Amino acid sequence: MSYFSTSDGSLDSDRQKKLEESIKTSNPHPLANQWTFYLFKYVANATPKEYEENLKKVATVSTVQNFWAVYNNIIGPDELSSRCSLHFMKSDIHPAWEDPRNENGGAWSFRVTKANTVTVWRELLMMLIGEQFEDCVSKDDDIYGITVSSRYNSDIFNIWNKNSAVSEEAKIMEKIKDALASIELQSPYYKAHKDHADFHKVDTPTSATVNGKGY
Repeated sequence: MSYFSTSDGSLDSDRQKKLEESIKTSNPHPLANQWTFYLFKYVANATPKEYEENLKKVATVSTVQNFWAVYNNIIGPDELSSRCSLHFMKSDIHPAWEDPRNENGGAWSFRVTKANTVTVWRELLMMLIGEQFEDCVSKDDDIYGITVSSRYNSDIFNIWNKNSAVSEEAKIMEKIKDALASIELQSPYYKAHKDHADFHKVDTPTSATVNGKGY
């Protein structure tokens, strides 16, 4: 069952109302940073304009209550159509390689079997809002978000970082492997955004989800 019933990927009115009521009646526990959920609906050979049209901002969260209210009411990665993606990005950082704050960064990527996707997504989200990656990167780096992309028999995860030049100093994959010790992380690797063939400058924004390559 999909928790999105509208064509643009937003919450239906009943779930939106319940979500808002849940947030209003909770005592807030602020997060260290604001985070935004996005949904990308795959379009083959999408132009930059089509990519933007199919990338929907779902909700921004700034407290623990916000996070769980949204998480419990939106589509999960197990409900994504093939090559569609969910993003969870810090503050107002856009989930596109060419966002000015992303263009010098990159991402750690790995696959997991579909049976493990929901668990990995939830655990990585909690690690992000709990700032558990802070001690895994250098002072010149930061973790900007995560992406999960649906594929045929496994799903792809990406951990976005600010500065690809210092990625070798990071202990991100070690941290994730420790947290998900019982789950096999398949084919892990790191790649700078600028090293992708589809990378373009800011005036022609794209994302790896546009053509289903990687993210």
